[in-house]
Amino acid sequence: MEYPYVCKLQVNNIFDTKIEITLYSGVTIFVGPNGSGKTQTLKEMRDYFKNNLGTNKVRYLSSNRLGEMEQYRSRVNQYSWIPDDYQVGSRETKQARHEIETVSGDFFAMDDRKDVYIKVAERLSVLFGRQIYLRWDAGSMKVFFEKTDTQKEYSVAVEASGLVNIISILAAIFDEDVKILLVDEPEVSLHPQLQSYLLREIRNAVKLYDKTIILSTHSTELLSFNSINDFSNLVFFEEKKAPVQINPNAPELEGKKLKEFLLRMGQIYKNGFFAKKVLLIEGASDLIICHSLINRLNLNIDVAGSQIIPVDGKGQFPVITKLFRMINKEVAILTDLDGFIDDNSIVDLFTSLPKAIELANSCGSGNILELVNSIKTKIMELVNKHKDDMLDIYKTHPYWINKKEDEDEVKIAKRAMIGQLFSMPDIEQWPDYQEWKSIKSRIEALLAKLAEVGCFVLKKGAVESYYKFSSNTTYSEKPSAAVEEISYISEKDISFINENYNDIIVALQYVAITKRVDESFAVKKELLSELPLALGILQQNTTEKDIYAAIKQVKGNATSLFEYHIINSNENIGLKVDLQSKIIDVQGFPMIIYVGQNVNDKIDEVIKCR
Repeated sequence: MEYPYVCKLQVNNIFDTKIEITLYSGVTIFVGPNGSGKTQTLKEMRDYFKNNLGTNKVRYLSSNRLGEMEQYRSRVNQYSWIPDDYQVGSRETKQARHEIETVSGDFFAMDDRKDVYIKVAERLSVLFGRQIYLRWDAGSMKVFFEKTDTQKEYSVAVEASGLVNIISILAAIFDEDVKILLVDEPEVSLHPQLQSYLLREIRNAVKLYDKTIILSTHSTELLSFNSINDFSNLVFFEEKKAPVQINPNAPELEGKKLKEFLLRMGQIYKNGFFAKKVLLIEGASDLIICHSLINRLNLNIDVAGSQIIPVDGKGQFPVITKLFRMINKEVAILTDLDGFIDDNSIVDLFTSLPKAIELANSCGSGNILELVNSIKTKIMELVNKHKDDMLDIYKTHPYWINKKEDEDEVKIAKRAMIGQLFSMPDIEQWPDYQEWKSIKSRIEALLAKLAEVGCFVLKKGAVESYYKFSSNTTYSEKPSAAVEEISYISEKDISFINENYNDIIVALQYVAITKRVDESFAVKKELLSELPLALGILQQNTTEKDIYAAIKQVKGNATSLFEYHIINSNENIGLKVDLQSKIIDVQGFPMIIYVGQNVNDKIDEVIKCR
C-alpha cells in the first residue's frame, strides 16, 4: 500500500456524514473514550478493505478474541464445559479462517502455515517458557500447551488469556496472506510490558512484511513515539464528533519542545508497579538514549517484565529504590559517574543485598563498601597529587567545562580526571601512568562486581559523554542533543553501537531477556522430518511429485515448508532444498545434499540463525 492512503467511510448510527481516515504509515492507532465510535469505524474499515482487496487479504480481530473458548474458562450457562474438551473447529471451519474474528482463525493459520507456526512457537518457547501443540482428533483440531519446566500438557482453554491473545495477534501479523490487519483493543489481558513488546512486533511486521495494521486502543503503552511523525498515526475519537488527525506537515510539529515532549511522554512511575524489575535512570536524555538502544538492539526489556523509569536527578534514587523494594520489585540503577565518585549513597543501596555480600566475601572483604573506600582513597591521593599538573588533561571534560563558580574544584577535578581516564584512548603520557593504569583496572573490576547486583555506573561521566554525533561537552538542551544522537545511532551497525554505548547497554541487558529468538532450530527439526525420507526414496526414475507424495503420506495434508528439486551431478543424485517462506529468519537456503551424505551433519552445518 502506498501512503498516505485516504479512506472515506460511512459509519452508520455513529457519524451523521462520511468521515475520512488517512493512513500515513503502516501503523494507525484509534484513540478515544468508550462509545466514541472506534470499534464501529474499525469494522467499517474491515468491510471497506475486503471490498477493495478481497476477503482473504483482510483480517479483523475482535476485542473478544477468545470467542467460544470462553465457555470452557467461565460458567456462561447451566452447562459445565470441561477445558480438555475444547475444540478449535473442524476442517470445514478451517476453510473460513480469514473470516473468523477470534483466536480460532489464528490457530487454523498456524496449522495451515508451518512458517507462521514456527514464528509463534519459537517466541512462546524463548520468551514465555511454553511449548504449543496443534492436534487433529476425530476431524477437529485441539490446542495444548506445556510449560518448559514441566512435562504435563494442558488445554489452551486453561492458559492465561493474555498469552492466548498474544498468540492470536502474533499469528495474524506473521500470516503472509493477511495484508490488512485490524485489531480491536490489542491490550486485552496484557500487562503494560507485554503491550510494549506487542507494539514492537507490530512495527517490525509492518517494516518487514509490508503490512498495514490498524489498532483501536485504550492503552497508553501502545502510544509510543520514535519520531514526531508518529503523532500523525493517531486518530482521535470523541463522542458525537468526527475523528481528528494531525497532518504530519502541520507547522506545530516543527517545535523543538513538542518533539522532546513526545519522545519523553508515557513513562510514568505507576508502570513500575506492574514490573518485575525496574531500571532507574537519571533523566530525560538517558531515557531517550535507552529507548533508542532497546529498539536498535531489539532487547526484550518489556517481555521480561521490566520498566525503565527516569527519576529526574540522582538525589531521587534512594527514596524511589526504597519504594519499589517495599513492594518486592527488583531495582537496578544506571547512574552518572559523579553518583559513584562523590559519595556512597547510591552504592550503599546495594551493599546489604545477599548477592553483594557474597561477592564481597569472594574478594576477601566483609562488605563492598570496604572495596569502594579503598579505591576512593587511592583516587583522592592521585587527584591531590596531580590537580595542578594535569589541568590540561581534565579541563576538556564536561564536568570541568560546566562547573559552577561556587563548586569545590577538587571534587570537580576528581570527577573530570576519572571521566577522562575512561574516555581518553591513550593515557601513557599521564604523570604516574602506571598508578593510573592500576587504579583504572581496580575501578573496572569493582564496577563489574556492582553490575552483578544491579548497580551500573557511566564511567565516562554522564550519558552525553558517550555521544558520537551530538555535542558531549555541554549540559544545556540535553534532550535536544539526545534526539539528535538517536538519529545517528539508527544509522550505525550493531558492532559500532556495542563498542561505543556498552556501559548503557549492559544495564539494559541486565533487565532484559538475553536469550535470543532462534528460528533455525525449529526449521532444522522440520527439515529432519522430511529430508531423510526424500533421500531414502530418491532413485534415477524418482520425480519431485513422488517426493511430495511420500512426505504427504507421512505428515498428512499440511503443505511442506520446503521446495525440493532433484539434481544429478556426475551420476551423483541429490536434492536442492529451498525454504518456502518469506518470514522465517534463517540462512543456509538453498542447500544441496546428495544421497549418502549424513543428513544431520549437513543440516547442522548449513542452517543457521541470521
